[in-house]
Amino acid sequence: MRMAPITRLTILSIVPVVLGAACGRGGGEDDPVVAKAFEQTLHWSDLRQVVPIGTAAEDSAAMGQAYVNNWLHKQVELHQAEIHLSSSQKHFDNELEDYRNSLLLFAYEEALVRQRLDTAISADTIAAYYRNNADNFDLKDDILRARWFRVGPGQADHEEIGGPLQGWPPGTNERSGNVAGGTRDHHHRSQRSVDHPQALRNEVPLEALPSGAGDGFRTTLHMDSITWFLHILELRTRLSPSPIELVRQDIRTILLNQRKLRLIEQMRTDLYHKAVDDQQIEVY
Repeated sequence: MRMAPITRLTILSIVPVVLGAACGRGGGEDDPVVAKAFEQTLHWSDLRQVVPIGTAAEDSAAMGQAYVNNWLHKQVELHQAEIHLSSSQKHFDNELEDYRNSLLLFAYEEALVRQRLDTAISADTIAAYYRNNADNFDLKDDILRARWFRVGPGQADHEEIGGPLQGWPPGTNERSGNVAGGTRDHHHRSQRSVDHPQALRNEVPLEALPSGAGDGFRTTLHMDSITWFLHILELRTRLSPSPIELVRQDIRTILLNQRKLRLIEQMRTDLYHKAVDDQQIEVY
């Protein structure tokens, strides 16, 4: 007898009922069949695993229908594989055992790591690794730390405006913070390094840094009656070592992974020696 197709209307009408009843039942005789393909059956208990309780009826129907349709297509292909593959081609006992063993070892090692791995890494340890492996952390782009000031029309004379621009460019006495009123802005990127070409182009009309620019470099730019004062606090060029602040988390991840591998290797060695001492393993 040909089975009626699973339709959206069918799923929509019975998914909420079955999901609601699922709270009080655990399957068995009360676990109706949703679909059948050859000798395989799909039950509502299977469907409940992919349709969360509390999902809106329309969403439940869509999720249920998609899962049922995918299951049916998969069963049809599996049936054809069973028919047309030879016994030797369908023999996967060794592969399944290897896969199971791999899963067991992975689960055991992960549990061991969660229980015993020391995740505390001091700043001195990170700094030591950075010093010994600085060549592995070369920059891929130029970066800088900088401050820049923007002065509006009629305010370009820094001797008149005072405040953050006094003494600019040599020996300037800059104050932190923004200047209120909108005519004078004090910006800074002094706490962290940024990709300097993009940062500067977004804020300062500078296509490229002048030749010879470096740490402490200062310059003044004018455009459309606005004056920019730029102070490079630190400049690091591409392929030079990254500041430790940029790679601190990467180094921590590397050190944790090294600890994890050493812990697992020590566990394997200890278990092997214990098995030898207990005469649980023999070589013939």
